[in-house]
Amino acid sequence: MESMEEKGERGELGPDAIRALRGGHSRAAFARMLGVTPLTVYRWELPESAPQARKPRGRVAQSLRQLLGAGGLSGVSRLPSLSRQPLRPEESVRLQPCLERLKRAEWRAAEEELLELGASGVLKTPGARALAAVGLAHLQRWGREDSRGAFATLLPHLGEAETGLLPEWVELQVHALAANLYASPDGKLFDATRSDAHVARAEALMAEHPDADARCLLRMAQMAGAFYLGEAERVARYSGRVAEALAGVTDPALRLLAEDICAHEEAIRGEATQATRRFREVAQGAARLGYAFLEARNLAFLAQRRLDEACEPEEALLLVRRTREAAYGGRMARGFSFIFAARAEAEALLRLARFTEAEAVLDEADAVVAELSWTPLHLAVTRARLWLTTSKPAELRRLAAKLSAYDGSIQRSLTGAYALFVEAMADLSSGPAEHAAAGFAAAGARSMELGGWPYLRRECLLYETAARVYAGHREEGRVVLRRTRAFLERMPSAWHSALLHRFEALLLVLEGRTREARELLEASLGTFRLSGDVCMAAYTRNLLAWLAKHEGDPAADELLAASEAELRRLGGMTPPPNFIPPSVRPPSASAPGTDSTPPTRLGAEALVVPFERLSVRGMGAPLIQRELLGVLEGLFPGCAPRLEEVDSQGRITLLAGLGTVPSTDEVEFGDGCGRRLRLGVAGPLPADGRALLTALSRLGGFALEVATLRGFATVDVEAPGPNESAAEETARDAELPGFIAASPSMKRMRVELARLSASRSTVIVTGESGAGKEVVARALHVLSTRSQRPYVAFNCAAVPKELFEGQLFGYRRGSFTGAASDHPGVLRAAHGGTLFLDEIGELPLDVQPKLLRVLENGEVFPLGETRPVEVDVRVVAATHRDLSQLVREGRFREDLYYRLQVVPVRVPPLRERREDVVALARHFVRQLTPEGQTPPRLGPDALAALMAHSWPGNVRELRNVIERSMAYGPLPTVLGAKQMRIAG
Repeated sequence: MESMEEKGERGELGPDAIRALRGGHSRAAFARMLGVTPLTVYRWELPESAPQARKPRGRVAQSLRQLLGAGGLSGVSRLPSLSRQPLRPEESVRLQPCLERLKRAEWRAAEEELLELGASGVLKTPGARALAAVGLAHLQRWGREDSRGAFATLLPHLGEAETGLLPEWVELQVHALAANLYASPDGKLFDATRSDAHVARAEALMAEHPDADARCLLRMAQMAGAFYLGEAERVARYSGRVAEALAGVTDPALRLLAEDICAHEEAIRGEATQATRRFREVAQGAARLGYAFLEARNLAFLAQRRLDEACEPEEALLLVRRTREAAYGGRMARGFSFIFAARAEAEALLRLARFTEAEAVLDEADAVVAELSWTPLHLAVTRARLWLTTSKPAELRRLAAKLSAYDGSIQRSLTGAYALFVEAMADLSSGPAEHAAAGFAAAGARSMELGGWPYLRRECLLYETAARVYAGHREEGRVVLRRTRAFLERMPSAWHSALLHRFEALLLVLEGRTREARELLEASLGTFRLSGDVCMAAYTRNLLAWLAKHEGDPAADELLAASEAELRRLGGMTPPPNFIPPSVRPPSASAPGTDSTPPTRLGAEALVVPFERLSVRGMGAPLIQRELLGVLEGLFPGCAPRLEEVDSQGRITLLAGLGTVPSTDEVEFGDGCGRRLRLGVAGPLPADGRALLTALSRLGGFALEVATLRGFATVDVEAPGPNESAAEETARDAELPGFIAASPSMKRMRVELARLSASRSTVIVTGESGAGKEVVARALHVLSTRSQRPYVAFNCAAVPKELFEGQLFGYRRGSFTGAASDHPGVLRAAHGGTLFLDEIGELPLDVQPKLLRVLENGEVFPLGETRPVEVDVRVVAATHRDLSQLVREGRFREDLYYRLQVVPVRVPPLRERREDVVALARHFVRQLTPEGQTPPRLGPDALAALMAHSWPGNVRELRNVIERSMAYGPLPTVLGAKQMRIAG
């Protein structure tokens, strides 16, 4: 039944009363007066029957009634009863030491002092009490991983922030923390929409109150929300923003938190080594700071990363033990970090064949998942692998049903994709392999529909390969195998690669290539034995025993009996049946002459010179490819060697050699950058020829990868077009002077720029000053179909405002005083080509609508002309400014902003791509060496100094350092640290 108070509010403050009170003010202006959002005012004015309708409450309602009684808002700029109260000096003095303790992760001392302040009654103003609550909530969230406790502490002050009772800089802190709490891994709190709303409010406040720490917190909230949503596209959109915001942060605890986010970004991008290193560094830094939560969290993720790198299980268990000790010492709640620590522990126990312990750990982690009301998907793969290993298809189906039945709001669609994966694992364990293959393919396709979550995609590809083999699908298995190889090169994992070798060996057996299959199985066994994976080593030994039986080895029965006894001894592992179908004939049954090879053997000595030729440092990828074919021609005269690229569908593109002679022996290998290559020869080979061919292909793959990492070449992940020859590809690589791509981020950018080559879409290049934005813009032009047309660069910051329009759009003679002749303007000068607008943020406001017309209609109006002139130009803009901030300040048009943001490209600062430092330095040394002289080498001390510097001036500063070091004659043969003269 409706109370009298509610009836009064409905009558006095209904939609009509609110509209009358607002009068001619806009909703935004009215909301500012009240300290609420325009959306809140809009909801007040909705019909009372509307689902989104709201009524004023509390102090806002009281103030509105006072205004109604006083006759309206005439002459009022803000309601007196809702004015912001600044902190008193004595409150600031008492709070500041507590907040400084939080920055140093001194959680217990900060908590005691903040609680004492709150209880003492010293904090009189709402702002001071809210700031103390922010401090307490901060330590609960990031000191103890207690998001719910943090939210309960902050909740009373969210309303004060909403109604404008707090000083704006305090309100900014409240919104920044609220954004992170709504992006926390807790099903009762997680709400990406609310988190984004708090981010937007905080960013609006930062226009008047810049705060590097708050900006970093907002970027962390955005990236955390993307991670926990499981949306790869959202992760990619926010990628790099935390690292960018980190530059201005001085708070040591916050820097570590941001570094933790950056480590996860690197992991999901496939930068495995960098992610492992950063997790370790953050854990060590947190330990030095006494920051238990962050130490425990990063040790847990480090354990998982090391398992992917095929470390021994005991190492991972030690890291998990340290995780729990740190969590216990920091009085942490059992939160999200516990789940990942448990997953790593269960994975390590599974590899040691301690199945009962692994299941108990997963059960305990499941209880924490339920406490957090979170999706169960994070433990699904480990548990599925456990039950596949112990042959429990019924348990697998129950897990699939549990995942399918999940109806929570967190990653529901992605959880459904994991359910398909687990169901396929059940089919692989007991059902027809054809069903399993279809199930893995469906799970992978569903993953791609949801944005391509890489961790699920990897498992689907890997196990689909196995299912295709067990189903006898040779061609489909080979296609999936290529996709899996390419994926593992982009997201490397030594353990997954060893497992893939085992599955590939089974495929080779189906194809009758038993000798190669044995080599791969032995390589896989070596990795599993070295990494201490008891289960996988035992399974692989069993496969080798079956292969020996197939080949007619007299000791096969004894080997098979020993391997089956070993599997039973491990407990819970059932010896698998013979995996070799009867249709595969043993080698001894081959038709006469089909497997004959010349009796001669070249021996290991034959590889010495080829290894020397392929190991020359400094060779680029095209030269390595030609050298590889030259080596083969020398080893096997008349063998017609050829090098081809194989895409994921098995389509072939000839890179080098003759395509007219079919190959009789072929070996596939990867170049470490996502491409699969095939080396082939024609004609009979010596007895050890196949082994030599394999060894050379592996060495060639490593040489190509090293060349790319050193910056001597940049290799596209995608295959060249069908009509593009190797020579054309080589020429294309050589046409990007100054574009050095040794780091993963720049290699990815090189690929993205190549993919944009056929487009005329507007591109906005952002990044810090000196990061290389103009190099990227020129690369876009060189790679495009407009490369033979004009490339015009125009610096918007270098032209006086009164001359801007004429320089950009052109003018006719006599159109203004001083216009003595016609001038086409840079837009018409770039007709058919590319116009690079540098520092677009400096574009005068009155010129911006005219540029927008050019972008939308392809027309310019030169000064003095009466008709528009059509232009065909691709615009690439660049800025080091935050254009969204300029839009909020009214200094950049919103419509132009969104028109420029068609294809955003961010150039990372040099400190985020340290792999490029040495490659760039050597490039500048070669470039700046006078003609006719030998470029000096960079000494080890110089390389160390270059790598240790933070490079605030980015690539421009690096070039200046190299130029300065070479300016003093005579030119030395080795540049040392003394000659570097690095400032700071």
